[in-house]
Amino acid sequence: MKNKCFIFAFVGVVTGAVLTTLIGCNVDREKKVEDAKENVKEANQELKDAQAQYEKDWQQFKSDAESKISTNIKSIDTLKLEMKKASLKFKAKYGKEVKGLEQKNIELKKKIIEYKYDGKDKWEEFKQGFNQDIDIVGKAIKDIFAKKNKL
Repeated sequence: MKNKCFIFAFVGVVTGAVLTTLIGCNVDREKKVEDAKENVKEANQELKDAQAQYEKDWQQFKSDAESKISTNIKSIDTLKLEMKKASLKFKAKYGKEVKGLEQKNIELKKKIIEYKYDGKDKWEEFKQGFNQDIDIVGKAIKDIFAKKNKL
């Protein structure tokens, strides 16, 4: 009889320990699932925030770029008008250069229209390269105006 009571007590203790462990694991699992869900929500919010920031940056960049391109177009048109009145020497020397700048400006406009976002690193690289190209065109136009005034 003592052995039976001992065995029942032992089985009861083992069963209790197993059930406690199983219940504890379920609580841990539920906690981990809740934590994972919260992490996913936070990550999604961060992604939405990053996308919104990119969209804002893109719109500002595009607006600035289009403004610079428009300014270049106006300057090139002014140069073309002045070239009609300029000396043959000036026309011969800078005619091709003006056409080249006009073509580069058209290419920049096309580049801004066709750009597709491909990650932050590529975006930063695109911005830097585009700004550099547009600044080169703008400076070259100003240089031609300066040279025309010297002739």
